[in-house]
Amino acid sequence: MNNIPTFGLWYDFRQRVPFEQDYQSFYAECLEEIEEAERLGFTDTWLSEHHFVDDGYLPSPFVVAGAIAARTQTMRVGTNVLLLPMHHPLRVAEDAAAVDLISGGRFSLGVGLGYVLHEFETLGFNRRYRPSLLEEGVAVIQQAWEEGNIGFEGKRWRFDDLPFEPRPSGRIPIYFGGYSDPAYDRAARLADGFLVGGRGDIAETYSKVQEKLSAHGRDEEDFPFIASTTVFVHEDPDEAWNIVAPGLAYQANRYAEWGTDPGKPKPKPIQPEDLPHERYMVGTPDEVAERLISLHSRAPYDHLCFWARLPGVSHEQALVNMRLFAFEVAPKVQKALAE
Repeated sequence: MNNIPTFGLWYDFRQRVPFEQDYQSFYAECLEEIEEAERLGFTDTWLSEHHFVDDGYLPSPFVVAGAIAARTQTMRVGTNVLLLPMHHPLRVAEDAAAVDLISGGRFSLGVGLGYVLHEFETLGFNRRYRPSLLEEGVAVIQQAWEEGNIGFEGKRWRFDDLPFEPRPSGRIPIYFGGYSDPAYDRAARLADGFLVGGRGDIAETYSKVQEKLSAHGRDEEDFPFIASTTVFVHEDPDEAWNIVAPGLAYQANRYAEWGTDPGKPKPKPIQPEDLPHERYMVGTPDEVAERLISLHSRAPYDHLCFWARLPGVSHEQALVNMRLFAFEVAPKVQKALAE
């Protein structure tokens, strides 16, 4: 892979409860931000997924991916991540192929296990079967795209042979995400690349993924490592924290809440003032650039994306962050790494 990383945006299309604006105008603003991001040189937009929650977290990434594909010319669009074990894999194959055709071959499919019990129960899938549902789901999708038929016999899925069309015009990369040794091993065996999310240490994850690639005889040069994190840039570092800290605390608390099964005690809420500053790329352009350069020395990411619209961040604040990053952070990082 190219040693010089590219940069993208990460969206979940959620707002803090209670909503500060109607969702129609919120979606319109986010799509406007993505169009501006393409003009600024961001190469990718990534979409996350959750279901049946009160803050409007994006439940339909393929629909939004199609809208982004129709509004952009060069930017890739992908899922980071689609929760594959709670989807029918043939429907995923169909929707992904349609988005890829609309975009002219600019779609990437990122998949993960999922973890929220109520999502699995409501959608009719057994959470215990997540690993096999993920692995078989990917096999079903790849066969449909590559061979144009759906005949399959596995542990979780069985289909009589029927044609599959339309197929993608080229090869859609399938990236895996995750936070455990089994996830790293699964990715090294089956994926085209790895998506590391905001939980855990990115450099430590990078090392573990490389170990698994080596164990499976795969070349890291052909296996993109994509880092997903929080970046917020402001000329005043204190103001940067004032803007994003409430949204970061909200985000952490909701993920922890959703991951707690019914009947189990809820984790103690995190307050904005208790957030570990070192975990987030928040500060002045120079500060953020130096941290991204340092991160690359420990985990040579090929691409890095960040939350473009944290809960509570306004449209104007999101645009300022994107522009400062594009004009003052990305060039400094790329120049330093080129040298």
